[in-house]
Amino acid sequence: MQGELIQAEERLEAEYWWFVGRRSIIDRLLRRFRVEAGLAIDVGCGSGRNLEVLAAHARSVAGVDSSAAAVRLTAARGFAAIQADGNSLPFADGSIDLLTALDVLEHMEDDIRTLREFQRILRPGGRLLLAVPAYRFLWSEHDEALRHRRRYLASELHIKLTNTGFDVEKRSYAVFFAFFPIVLYRLARGLVPKDPMAPKASYVMLPKPLNRFFQGLLELEAQLMRVINFPFGTSIIMLARRV
Repeated sequence: MQGELIQAEERLEAEYWWFVGRRSIIDRLLRRFRVEAGLAIDVGCGSGRNLEVLAAHARSVAGVDSSAAAVRLTAARGFAAIQADGNSLPFADGSIDLLTALDVLEHMEDDIRTLREFQRILRPGGRLLLAVPAYRFLWSEHDEALRHRRRYLASELHIKLTNTGFDVEKRSYAVFFAFFPIVLYRLARGLVPKDPMAPKASYVMLPKPLNRFFQGLLELEAQLMRVINFPFGTSIIMLARRV
């Protein structure tokens, strides 16, 4: 099932507004904080497309994923890829300069344990860039289909990072401008009976002009996030430095 989800997302990642816009946010934040890494890894790399962004900020990049399908897709893009669990990463203590975990932490049974593992392999001063889904009240069939365990508040994630040895440098919600349309859509979907044995993700293939419109909104957020923090949104972005 995990491999099927990754392959389905791989087909969306090239053009779907949410994926394209998030890559823009990642790139601009790393530029804003002048992150220049020796070795960067993307934990939960999926199809490996995010490594194309990280490659502009590091001399060497690699993907890590527990899924064999993800490792194959990432390797097919020409990137190093390792099959491993996020709680047991095959890297020496203090050996990584930049670690990204984009919509990964919500899948982990014990997110504190995972953050401690991230802290272990990052060098002192190394950066951790996280993206997680926001707000428990937005929990829907989409979360069940993607096998999420939780959604977060920004304050909650900030505390967890502080307690595991990180200094938060940037804390913002994301998908701010599209927040209310998404909330309305999730509420409407909740009125429709679902198959409890086969929940469906709510990636909606939009007409190209509308897809470009929402992509443009996220790219605008990426520009604004360099100087402001959004007060709410469907996702949370945090950049933290290992103490």
